[in-house]
Amino acid sequence: MEEKNLRILITGGAGFFGINVIRHLLKKGFRSLTSLDIAAFDYPEKKDITVVTGDIRDRETVDRLVSQADVVIHAAAALPRCTVEEIRSTDVGGTRHLLEAGMRHETKRFVFISSTAVY
Repeated sequence: MEEKNLRILITGGAGFFGINVIRHLLKKGFRSLTSLDIAAFDYPEKKDITVVTGDIRDRETVDRLVSQADVVIHAAAALPRCTVEEIRSTDVGGTRHLLEAGMRHETKRFVFISSTAVY
C-alpha cells in the first residue's frame, strides 16, 4: 500500500497534539484520516477528515475504528483537571483498549504521543 493511502486513526484529534498531527499529515498529502475524540472537533480541517466523537474507553468504538486503520496515532488523554479515576480509566484503560485492538487487527504501526501532563 502506498504511504499516502494509509488509513490513519488519530485519537485525541481535537486536542493540541492531535490537531497538529492532522494538519501535518494533511500538508504531507495524507487523505484517509480519522479523528476520534470525546471533545467536539471545531477546526477548519473537519471537511478534510472523518470525525468520530467517541471515547477510547468504549471498546466497541475502538475496535471498529482500529479495524479500519493501518496506523494508529494515539494522542488521547484525560486532562489534568479530571478526577484520578477518569485519568486512570482513560490513560491506562483506554490505551489498553487501543493496544489490544491493534494486536487483534494487526495494525501496521502504533504511535503513542504524550506530554508532561501525565506527570
